[in-house]
Amino acid sequence: MRVRRGLLFTGLFLIPLGAMTLLVRAGTIDEDSLDGVWQLWPLIFIGFGVALLLGRSRAASVGTAIAAVVLGVLVGGAIASGGAMVGSVGTCGLPSDTDQHIDRTGTFGEPAVVALDLRCGSVDLTTASGSDWSVAADHRGLAPIIAASGDRLDVRDPDQGQVRRDEWVISTPAELIRELDVTTNAASGTFVLDDSLPDLVQVQANAGDIAIDAGNASVGRLDLQLNAGRARIILGSAPTTGSISINAGAIDLCVPDDVGLRLSVTEQLTFVTNLAERGLQHSGTDWTRVGAAAAPVIDLHIDGNVASLTLDPNGGCR
Repeated sequence: MRVRRGLLFTGLFLIPLGAMTLLVRAGTIDEDSLDGVWQLWPLIFIGFGVALLLGRSRAASVGTAIAAVVLGVLVGGAIASGGAMVGSVGTCGLPSDTDQHIDRTGTFGEPAVVALDLRCGSVDLTTASGSDWSVAADHRGLAPIIAASGDRLDVRDPDQGQVRRDEWVISTPAELIRELDVTTNAASGTFVLDDSLPDLVQVQANAGDIAIDAGNASVGRLDLQLNAGRARIILGSAPTTGSISINAGAIDLCVPDDVGLRLSVTEQLTFVTNLAERGLQHSGTDWTRVGAAAAPVIDLHIDGNVASLTLDPNGGCR
C-alpha cells in the first residue's frame, strides 16, 4: 500500500498537537514546565533534515513521521502553556465559567462594518431582515466592550490578563452588512450570512474552529487566515475573490457544482489538497474548473503549512 506522505505528516502532526493540551488539562504534564518549550525549536530543523535525507529511500515515511511528531509536540506545548503564538489560550476558561450577562441592541442607518475581536469562547452570528442589530453576551470577567454607530458595530474583549470567557450571540441586518471583520483567539465562531451582500468578509483565527455559511449570500471578497485550527466555508453562486492561508490546520471548502473555480495554490510537502480528485485542471500553481455557461467564478489564492484543504468533502461543510 502506498502511503501519501502529506497526509501522514498532517495526521501525525495533529495527534500530539491536541494531546499536549489534553495532558496539561488532565494534570499529567505541569503547565509551567512547558514555558520554554520553544527554546527547542532547532529540533524542527533536525526533523525536516531527517525527512529530506530519507526522502528517496524506503524509510521516507519514517523521516516524515519524525518531523511531524516533533513539530506537533512543540506547537502543542506552546498552545498548552499559553504562549504568545495563540494569544490568550492560557487564560481561556471553560463554557461553564461564564457568570454574567449583557444585552445590547441598536439600529444601522446605512451599510455598516461589523468588527468582532474575541479572545476566548464562542461567537454565533446570524442575519435577519430589517435594520436592527443585537448582542447577547454571557461572560466571565469584565464585560465585552460594545461600541456602535449608524454604520458600525464593534464588539471586543477588554484588555486584561485574568482568566475569562465570552459566549456571544449576535444578530445583524442582512441587507446592511458591508464588511465583516473577525479576529478570534482560542475561540470558535459560526457565521451564517443568509441573504447578505458583504463586500468583504475578513477572518483571522488563532487556535480555534470557524464556520462560515455564505451559501445563501453574495460575498465580494473573502480573506481568511487560520493558525492552528479548523475552518469550514460554504460559498454561494456569486463571484468571489480573496485568499485563504492555513498554518497548522484544516479547511473544508464547499462551492456550488456549476460555478467556475480558479484556485492559485502555493504547493509544498506539508500542504495537502484533494483538488485533483475533484477533477480540477492543473497548470503551474493554478487549479481551474469551468463552470456552467455565464456562471460566476470563485477566484482564490490559497497557501498552507502543515495543513490540508478539502474541496467539497463527503458530507459537506456543516
